[in-house]
Amino acid sequence: MNLLGYEISEIYLLIGLVAVLLLSGIFHLRYLRMIESMVRKTADSDFDFEDLMKSLHISQGSNFNIIMIFSWSLFFVALAFLYFLTPDIFPDWNYFKFPQVASWEGGFAVMGIAVLIPGLFVSLFVPRAYSYYLVHRILKEKVILIPAFLLASILCSVNLGTIYPATDPFLWNLGYVMVFAALALMIAPIFVGFLEEWRK
Repeated sequence: MNLLGYEISEIYLLIGLVAVLLLSGIFHLRYLRMIESMVRKTADSDFDFEDLMKSLHISQGSNFNIIMIFSWSLFFVALAFLYFLTPDIFPDWNYFKFPQVASWEGGFAVMGIAVLIPGLFVSLFVPRAYSYYLVHRILKEKVILIPAFLLASILCSVNLGTIYPATDPFLWNLGYVMVFAALALMIAPIFVGFLEEWRK
């Protein structure tokens, strides 16, 4: 079913991803405010919020930070490939609107790099957010799966771009599931930290 040329179900799924991202941001801010409120109730004197943030800093380790930076960069690439590689969802905004690039054998790489650069800029700020949480060992062990999920999604999208104008709903659905699974793992420390603090 189409709405102004857009596939409704895929748009709803995109809205779902954006909603999860927004919720994670809201939970992150709420988590910090809960800690601030708790400290203010127990502190003998007033304090600066920035000083509190510095005291909350927890080093997660270089391996964890590198994986998360790489994962968030790949996340934006996987999302762009899933929704904008073919005209199936957004007929007016997609990779095939640039025929010289689309017809070139390195076109997929060009699109990936074009998305990766701004995505990497955003991803550099991610470790700061994770540094306010006590990330459990089990979660740290699971993050190695995130790049694999995202690379699998990208491969599904590349396959769809290669066979276009033919379609394969299974590949698209699989690509979306991989993106969503990766996102769930990336924001898990935020939700776990929030719930632990909220239960206190």
